[in-house]
Amino acid sequence: MRFIVFTEAGTLRGQTHHRRYWDLVEEAVFAEEMGFYGWGTSEHHFYRELAATPSPEVLFTAVAMRTSRIKLRYMSRLISAIHPILVAEQTASTDIMSNGRVELAVARGNTLLQLDAFGISLDDTQERAEEALDLIVRALSDQSFSHDGKHWGKIPERELTPNGLQEPHPPLYKIGQTIDSIKDARRRGLGLITCDMWMGWDTLGEYLDAYNSVALSEIDPVGRFVTKSAAAMSITTRCAKTNDIALEQAERDLKMFATLIIRDLYVQLAERSPEGYGQFDRLVELRDRVDDVEWLRTAGPTVMIGDPEHLVHQVQRMKEMGADEVVLRIDNAPHEVIMETLENIGRYVIPYFSNPNAVLRSGPVGLLPGDPRQELSYEDTAKVVN
Repeated sequence: MRFIVFTEAGTLRGQTHHRRYWDLVEEAVFAEEMGFYGWGTSEHHFYRELAATPSPEVLFTAVAMRTSRIKLRYMSRLISAIHPILVAEQTASTDIMSNGRVELAVARGNTLLQLDAFGISLDDTQERAEEALDLIVRALSDQSFSHDGKHWGKIPERELTPNGLQEPHPPLYKIGQTIDSIKDARRRGLGLITCDMWMGWDTLGEYLDAYNSVALSEIDPVGRFVTKSAAAMSITTRCAKTNDIALEQAERDLKMFATLIIRDLYVQLAERSPEGYGQFDRLVELRDRVDDVEWLRTAGPTVMIGDPEHLVHQVQRMKEMGADEVVLRIDNAPHEVIMETLENIGRYVIPYFSNPNAVLRSGPVGLLPGDPRQELSYEDTAKVVN
C-alpha cells in the first residue's frame, strides 16, 4: 500500500501565499523523511485560499531540488483547458529536474470557476481531454509529432524540447468520479485516482470493482505502456493523538470542503450538464449534513480524521476493497498541524503496511499470549516514547 501526500497550497486567511509555498516545500521534504511514496499537487486557478496551485511545475521543481527519493505526481493537470504541448514540455522539464521521479495524472476539469474563465464548455471537456492526452503522450514519447484534431487544431511536425528522462514517458493516471470514467481509465491503460467519495464506502467499492474488473483483452493503452494502480483519495486528512484532537484540527477544512462540494460544486454540475453529471444530484440528500462534523468524519473514505489506529483501519479497508494506493490531502491548516499529521502517519500508520513485521506489538517479556497488557494503545505507546 503506497501513501501519497496531496496538497493544493491551501492558504489560511491572514497568511500569505509566499509563506504557504515555502512551508509546502518543507512539508514535502519531511514527507520523504517519513516514508511516503509520493507527493503531489494539482492544477487549480482562481481559488485563492482553498487551492493556490496554478503553476504546479514551479512547485515540482522546488520540491525536486530538495528531495531525492519521493515520487512527484501531478495530481492533476487541467488538460481540457491548458494546451497539451505546454503540459508535455513542463512534464519533461520537471522529470529532468527530479532525475526521473515525475508521474502525471490528468483530469477533464469540473469546476465552473475555472472552465468558465477559460471559455471551455462543460460539455466539451471530455473530448478535449481525450484529444489532449493522446497529443501529450506522442509529444513525450516520439522523436517528432504532429496533430490535426477537432479541439487543438492543426500542429505541424515538431520535436518536443526538452526530452524528459523517463522513456517513453512517465506513468499516467486519471481522476475518476463515475463508473464509465473509471472503466475508461482502465481500458486506456491509466492508473486510477478516485475522488470525493461522499456517498460512502459502498461507492468506493463500486468504483474499485469497476476498475479492477476490466478484462485484459479490453485494454488498449493510450500510452506506450499500461499503468495498473487504483488509488483511494481522502480529501481531508488529519492524524493526531486522539480522534477528538484530530477533529478539532480538521473542522475548518472539513466544513469548507463539504460545503463547496456538496452544497455548491456538484449541484451546479448536475444542473449545468444533467447528462454528464446527473449522478451528483444524489448529493442533495447530504446538504443538511455539512455542519455535522462527526457525521462527516465517519461517513466514508473521503474523510480520514482520527488517531493512528483509526487511520490504519480505514486504509486497511481500502486495501481489502482493491486499492493499492491511498492519496491523502493534508492541507488548509497551520504548518505545524500539517507537520504533526505527516509525522504521526509516518511513524504509526505507514509501517503497518510497508513493514508490518517490524511494528512492535508485544509487551514486556513474560506476559502470556492474550494478556491485555500485551497490546499497548497509541496513547500508551506515545507516553512510553515521550
